[in-house]
Amino acid sequence: MAQSDIPSHRRNSYFAIVLAGGLLIAAALHLWSQRYYARFIPVPLSLVSWVDEDTWLLPASQAAAPMGVFDFGGGDITTEAGLRATLDRIQELSPTKVVDGMSDYTDITFEKWVQEVQAKPFFCTDATQLFILAAWRQGLMAREWHLLPAGWPGGQGHSVAEFYNPSTGSWQTVDAQHGSIARNAGDGHILALSELLTRYYREGRESITFDYGPGRDTEAGAGRGRMTEWYFFDNNLLRTPVLQLRQATWFASVKRRWGMSGHFVIGYPIVTNGWTHHPQVWLTKMSALVAVVASMIIVVVLISVARGRRDIAAPPADTT
Repeated sequence: MAQSDIPSHRRNSYFAIVLAGGLLIAAALHLWSQRYYARFIPVPLSLVSWVDEDTWLLPASQAAAPMGVFDFGGGDITTEAGLRATLDRIQELSPTKVVDGMSDYTDITFEKWVQEVQAKPFFCTDATQLFILAAWRQGLMAREWHLLPAGWPGGQGHSVAEFYNPSTGSWQTVDAQHGSIARNAGDGHILALSELLTRYYREGRESITFDYGPGRDTEAGAGRGRMTEWYFFDNNLLRTPVLQLRQATWFASVKRRWGMSGHFVIGYPIVTNGWTHHPQVWLTKMSALVAVVASMIIVVVLISVARGRRDIAAPPADTT
C-alpha cells in the first residue's frame, strides 16, 4: 500500500507511536544513567516531618549490616551520660597533630578505614560513620545528614548523624566530629534535624544551641577547627540539607529488594528556600513523568488502532 493510500488518521497514529516511543526510550536511558539521583525524593520544608515517619513507601531509615566490627567503647546513647561518653570517645579516637597527612581512601575497605581514622585526623563523614556504628551496635536506627553548598559540589559541606532514641520516641541530632548535641535553646531537649530546620527558618538561630559538654575544652576537641555553628549558620549549609539513608557499600551492606539494593528511596533533599539541590534530582523526576505519559500515549493509540481495524474487518450487519 502506498503512503498516499494510508488514511490520514492512521498516519497520525503511527507518527504518535513513533514520537512517544522515542520519548520513552530517551527518558528511560536518562533515568538509567542517572539512577542514583532518581532515588532521591525531594521534600519541601513544610513537610519535613515526613522524613521521621517510617512507612513502606517513604522509609525513615534503612537497615544495614556493617562490613566489619569496630568496638571503640562509649556508652548507652539513649541516655544523656552515655551519649556524651560516646561522643567524647569518638573525639579521642582521632589524632589532631603529629600525623602524616589526611586519611587515604584509595581502594577503601572497612578494615583500612578503621586504621585510617585512628592514625590520621578524621573527616566529618568518618565521625558520622563511627557514631552510626555505635547506634547499630545497640540495635538502634541511625542515618546521616549532608549539609551541602548549592548544587552538591563534591568534597564540600558537612556531615552529621541522627539516631532514633526509643526512650524519648524521637530522632536526635549530633555532630560527632565536633562532639556536639543539637538542642532546643528553650527547654534543652535534643532536636531532630527536621525540628531544627523548622525552628531555624521560623525562629532563627537563637532558638538552637549546641552542647559540647566538656569535650570542647580538651586537646582533642580544640583541634577540630570550626565549631558546629559555623557549618550550620555562618556557612549557610542549612539551605541545602540532604537526608542520606544509605551508607557506602564498603561500609555496610543492605538486603536486596525487587532486584535493587535496599529500598528504592535512598534519600530526601529538603527544599528550604528555592531549588538548591543537584539538578539531576528534579530532571530524573521529569524523565519519569515523560516516560509515564509516553507509555500512556502508546497504549491509547494502540487501542484506538486496534479498534479501527476491528471495525473495518467486521462484516456489515444483515438488514434484510
